[in-house]
Amino acid sequence: MTAMPVHLIWFLVLGCFWGLTPSFYKLMGEAGLPVSHIIVYTGLIVGAALALVPLARGRLTLTRETLLYGLGCATLLNIPFSLSLFFARHVPATEYALVVSTAPFWNYVLALARRRETAHPRRIGALLLGFLSSAVLILTRDHGSQAVISWWLAAAFIVPIIYSAYNSFAAEYWPKQADTMTVGALESVFSGLLAIPFMLVLAPLWSDATPPLWAYWTALAASALWIVERIAFFTLIREKGALYTIQAIYVSTPAAVLWAIVIFSKPADAWIWASLAILMAALWLNNSTRRVAL
Repeated sequence: MTAMPVHLIWFLVLGCFWGLTPSFYKLMGEAGLPVSHIIVYTGLIVGAALALVPLARGRLTLTRETLLYGLGCATLLNIPFSLSLFFARHVPATEYALVVSTAPFWNYVLALARRRETAHPRRIGALLLGFLSSAVLILTRDHGSQAVISWWLAAAFIVPIIYSAYNSFAAEYWPKQADTMTVGALESVFSGLLAIPFMLVLAPLWSDATPPLWAYWTALAASALWIVERIAFFTLIREKGALYTIQAIYVSTPAAVLWAIVIFSKPADAWIWASLAILMAALWLNNSTRRVAL
């Protein structure tokens, strides 16, 4: 029997873990954790854990290039990351999972704008289908019969748009001869350090905004989740590039909806499934012009 390719294993792992992420965002919001606390603690925990392996092997390459790359990734990551944590408190997990699943379309739009991709009828059709899926989702929330727009849901689409810039930067500026664990560790540590001033100003440890210690279990669980996710993400970014890596959304999109239903015991309505079906068709069409061997 032929062994499963390592990059396919990472691909499936990444998709499954991405699928869990929207539910964790929601859980941390319900636990009352301030956004700045989440970024600081998870960033430092994940960064320290990822650094252990290259440090033990004497391969922690702290060059100017890797440090600048880690800082750049952390800066670009913190913006959509903080917005994700914010919007997850106002948008149901099933709906938010579909919002972030539009990321491949925004990646393509950015690539078109930067002239790194050419316009193709199938992929333009995929964009239109993706936007149709989003429209179905937005227009059927809360007061669907009156076609009242859910503005929280509509505003949440800024997150995958900004994430597309992060994905492009992470793929294009990978430091030469840098290993995955070092890069992941630097990005995570810088992410946590950059959020410390915001924590001290917006939700200092001595303020009423700090929840009881037990509430931080969600941050610890998310840290364990993201340690594996960061390894999978940077391994695929380095070896396969952004266009391949983002296709893990095929796995994460239905997984995210199912995880949200299981964790929060709130079944999805017919419109959620309709939006998911349209989105999956759009994702297939988006990738059908350039077959990616898994």
